[in-house]
Amino acid sequence: MFLGLQRKLCDKGCRKEVRKPTIEGGEGMKEMARLLSLVVTVSILGAVVWWTQNNPKQVDSELQPDSVIWEMIDACREGDVDAYLNCFTGELRKRLEKVVSEKGKDKFSDYLREMLQPIKNIALQQPKGFAKGDRAIIADFVFADRTERQTFWVRKTKEGWKIVGVEATKPVPVLVPYGTPVKGL
Repeated sequence: MFLGLQRKLCDKGCRKEVRKPTIEGGEGMKEMARLLSLVVTVSILGAVVWWTQNNPKQVDSELQPDSVIWEMIDACREGDVDAYLNCFTGELRKRLEKVVSEKGKDKFSDYLREMLQPIKNIALQQPKGFAKGDRAIIADFVFADRTERQTFWVRKTKEGWKIVGVEATKPVPVLVPYGTPVKGL
């Protein structure tokens, strides 16, 4: 009822000023453009957040061939003989188990800890491998006075990646020894 009365009064001479957005860049158009860009930005950010929460891309260490080398290194640092042996499979594991039984678990644990003590840094490289079969992982062990390179052969098993072979260490020529002061170069 009230709306009808207002219409009649306005029809009789009362004119309302209606502001419409103009193409020439009036304030209404600028506000609409700001609002539209805000809505688009918030929508995109919301979609990105939703997608990352619902589709997390996690790299499972079981899928990475070098994960077993890092597990072996951690087992050596801790002196964990069982975890160390668990990194190997096949004939190599049998030979290591024989060494452990001959030396004893405690002495072998000490040996594992001592083996990594002089190492300053470790770098792993994965040459392009084949789709199936064993993969080579090259480890560079950096000591204070030298660097040694060793190749580990790993294979995917039911339990994950396992070391199946190890080549002898080879010296790596180093132009600047580890720990050389920068001023000395």
